[in-house]
Amino acid sequence: MFWWLPGTIPGTCLAPDREGWYLFAVLEEGADLLSENQKLTRIVILGGGFAGAYLAQSLERHAKRYNLHITLVDQRNYFIFYPLLVEAGIGSLEPRHAVVSLHQYLKKTTLLMGNVVSVDDDTREVHCQLAGTDFRKALPYDHLVVALGSVTRLPPVPGLGEYGLRLKTMADSVGLRDRAIQLLEIANHLEDPAQRAEWLNLVVVGGSFTGVEFAGEFQAFMAKAANSYPNISGSDVKIHLVEATDRILPALEPSLADYARQHMERRGVDIRLNQYVTRIAHAHAELSNGDKIPTRTVVWCAGIAPNPLLKEMPIPLNEQGYVKSRADLRVEGKDHIWSMGDCASVPSPDGTPYAPTAQNATRQARHAARNILLVLKGEEPEPCRLRALGSLASIGCRSAVASVMGVKLSGFAAWWLWRTVYLMKMPTFSRKIRVMLDWTADLFFTHDVVQLGIHQLRRAEERDKERESGVVDREGL
Repeated sequence: MFWWLPGTIPGTCLAPDREGWYLFAVLEEGADLLSENQKLTRIVILGGGFAGAYLAQSLERHAKRYNLHITLVDQRNYFIFYPLLVEAGIGSLEPRHAVVSLHQYLKKTTLLMGNVVSVDDDTREVHCQLAGTDFRKALPYDHLVVALGSVTRLPPVPGLGEYGLRLKTMADSVGLRDRAIQLLEIANHLEDPAQRAEWLNLVVVGGSFTGVEFAGEFQAFMAKAANSYPNISGSDVKIHLVEATDRILPALEPSLADYARQHMERRGVDIRLNQYVTRIAHAHAELSNGDKIPTRTVVWCAGIAPNPLLKEMPIPLNEQGYVKSRADLRVEGKDHIWSMGDCASVPSPDGTPYAPTAQNATRQARHAARNILLVLKGEEPEPCRLRALGSLASIGCRSAVASVMGVKLSGFAAWWLWRTVYLMKMPTFSRKIRVMLDWTADLFFTHDVVQLGIHQLRRAEERDKERESGVVDREGL
């Protein structure tokens, strides 16, 4: 017969034998002794972006102790590290290095590649359709997490569906790079200056982080790439950034936003403030002040909208279509359903919702994991209170603006900080090494002016059809 007594070594136990005491078992430090018949807790996470993936990884650390079975549902088996999306597109790093495999990132989570068909909260089941097939599967849950992210907001602008392009996926980013090279190839053989301007003008709509980073980085890329063509120069390339408010980068201090605007304008970026696009045609874009910009390429980066799948779920939504979440990240009126990230309206201490950023999504995910474990232990979950750590934006030509913990930087120092911060945040050690090697090579070599030709740009209306079929978009920046 054996009796358990605390061991003299932390995390061990001793058992008596006829000839003395022996080290009997080594336990995970701090772990509880679980009975064999402890109930299995099934947690289903919808969405594999920043919020969903970071939540799953946080729960994995306690899966054995709390007898958790974690399932993550997403259309893809990877998530994009969005801060590096533009750099991956222009070739500063290998596109595969800006995506993270969910299979490698999540070791104890069951991944289901598929679309969410419906959620039945009465039976507590999620009905999914396996990607690329007609097979369906029901996933029972004890706790459901909604982290479906956001989609690009598309207002009813005439011509947007037919001629507008978006920047949301890796295929979009690489496809826009191929598009930029195609524009240079065509313009190189046009003798009419007006025709050439039409092909070398790019209109970027939206002056937030995505729009500014795209405009700055692609202007630098195309201006350098133009040197490979005998009949055009870098000054022929013109990026027009259209913003409806009175300044770009509204999340940053005005002084940093002004620096970014002045720096980009010195390089030739045309920034139109207090204006918006009213119509997009085959060969031009019309602005609210009546101007017509000749262009064959309009990239829409103006804001985000909640994932349309939310409307099909038995959860409360606010007037804008976002999930009504409580401060502890549980959905209003549903103690077993949680929501966070871009798709959720999570109130901050002053009542305003947290900004839909990757920074907030990852921190909300870790807090949600702690709260779920508190509930499993019979304790009350705690409200999620986040303090802004700062913001960074790359504006091209190895320059950036940054505001981190009250410290403001601009220029090369901010750009170096931008890369350092995101290198540290990149998941997995192997991915960090790959990105670091790519960036090192980028310091010494120019980008190849070649099209990959493997990604086809999809217009806005085509992406709408995919969303209606259940494609899950990821968290935005």
